Amino acid sequence: MVKRIGSLDVLKGLAIICIIFFHASVYNYANINKIDFDNPPIIVVLLSFMVLWGGILVLFSGLINAFMLSKRIAKENSFRPVKYLIIAGGIYLILHYILNIFLGRWNNDFINNMPDMTVVASSIRNMRFTFPHVSKFFDGSIFSTIGLSLIIISILLYFLLRRGGDKKERRNYWILGLLGSLIMLLSFVRIPISNLTSQTVGSGHYVFSIIYSFLVANPYPLIPYLAYGLLGAMLGLMIHNERKNLIKKIILPLSLGYFIFGLVGILNFPKTISTPDYFWYFKTHFELGIFMMVVIFFLFIFEYRNKKLNNLALIKWFARISLTIYMLETLVSEIFRKILLVYLPGWNQTINGCLVFGALNIVLWMFILYFWEKCNFKFSIEYWWVKFFNRIGKQSTKG
Repeated sequence: MVKRIGSLDVLKGLAIICIIFFHASVYNYANINKIDFDNPPIIVVLLSFMVLWGGILVLFSGLINAFMLSKRIAKENSFRPVKYLIIAGGIYLILHYILNIFLGRWNNDFINNMPDMTVVASSIRNMRFTFPHVSKFFDGSIFSTIGLSLIIISILLYFLLRRGGDKKERRNYWILGLLGSLIMLLSFVRIPISNLTSQTVGSGHYVFSIIYSFLVANPYPLIPYLAYGLLGAMLGLMIHNERKNLIKKIILPLSLGYFIFGLVGILNFPKTISTPDYFWYFKTHFELGIFMMVVIFFLFIFEYRNKKLNNLALIKWFARISLTIYMLETLVSEIFRKILLVYLPGWNQTINGCLVFGALNIVLWMFILYFWEKCNFKFSIEYWWVKFFNRIGKQSTKG
């Protein structure tokens, strides 16, 4: 079994906690339609940044799978490890549709205050079964991007690492780094074609709609988030090869470059949160820089100093069944919302009330995980994930 990177498990757990908090806060604000989205208040802009913490999960996916795949290809020198990742990518694509149609959040049609909700969210709020509009089949999601990135990056890594290719470290770093940087740089092409999904859905061209939904549709399009996975894979290979010096000399300056480039850009364009535009182009660069720097911080402060994080077991629980939590956080939040509105009407009329609700969702999940951990998170998605891959011959480290 491949050794896990303990410090990054803690970081992943913190990311899931942030996702729970900001999803529960933002998606329950009753007066969101009253916000001027062409010139939103700074707190709304900050919240829009925080809601998209899912980007770090794409970075994690590239990093962890490159780290593990490099060991397995070097050991087996076969396509089999890649085959399992392709299967995993296919599972993520299935989960993408389950999330978008049944278990996830709603479309952000804030301007008209007419959210197109999933089956769970809509049915709980209306207290009757409600199926979403056909457009929900063509939304993007973090799962579609992780799934496609897994498939693309694992195949690329196979051709880079097979037959002794793992020894050509410099070549591998250059290819992953340049591809990731090129995708980030050219991701502005998403802006003029971002409306293609809705146009093709309206005209009934559903095959093209699916393609466009994966490539450019909100909130996590393959362009530019595939770059997060590629740069994460480059970092994963450096971790596997124990190139701490290269992480300092290459990854750290690169992350600072993305941070500064993104910051300069977002300060010079109108702050919007409703449409793909140049503000969001620079925002993705800014976030990528932050995420990479945070990963480097955890590696050098905790992992490479062998600092034990055993007293943070609760946070690691969030990482261990992160997939399950991501799938079920809307269900838990909507049930909690319904109950709270009965006993405390109007709490969702203010942003502060919604922020408190977000914090209470974290506390609720802590209680759930405390009791669930006692039976080793049995029947979680991760539990079935490990069983499935064990059945087809792979010893899975999921969880």
